[in-house]
Amino acid sequence: MGDLYQNLAELRRCFDEGLISDSEYQSLRTLAMNSWTSANLPPQRQPERSFWEKLYDMAIYLKDKFMENIIKPII
Repeated sequence: MGDLYQNLAELRRCFDEGLISDSEYQSLRTLAMNSWTSANLPPQRQPERSFWEKLYDMAIYLKDKFMENIIKPII
């Protein structure tokens, strides 16, 4: 939080001294806040898979095991 506060304070000081315009100040402030939040928020959880997606995954897994058990004795 200290880095964000420091960056925003520096931006405000530059704006108050007339070094940057209002639109530049707003865009840089938004950019600083977005980069800070994206760096400091925990990653989003993946949504839980539906029943049908889980069933499909299980069918694929069982098909692979079945084919493996049939082909192993032949080889």
